[in-house]
Amino acid sequence: MPNQESRTASGVYNFVTQEGVVFIRKANAKVGDSLIGHVDLAMGRDVDYAGRLYFSGRTNRGILRKWTNESGHYRPSTIARENAGLTESLFQSGHFKSLVSIEI
Repeated sequence: MPNQESRTASGVYNFVTQEGVVFIRKANAKVGDSLIGHVDLAMGRDVDYAGRLYFSGRTNRGILRKWTNESGHYRPSTIARENAGLTESLFQSGHFKSLVSIEI
């Protein structure tokens, strides 16, 4: 945080991984009336992985419960999961609305 305040994550976050760096933003974050999505986090550049992070809330804030490959534009392949840099045992495959698949 700009004012040196620290916060503990809770809820759902979008994330992208680029060259070993993970960028995250609350899944419901907006600029004006538009949600900030994975493409925005990636600044239009290629990613190594994209998905969602699910953190515990209330008394267990900050504990990663699961992570997924859910994204509106990216469709990470199973092989690319290691690019996420996250604990494999917490992975759960996401559900996608469209039938279009893009391998990254």
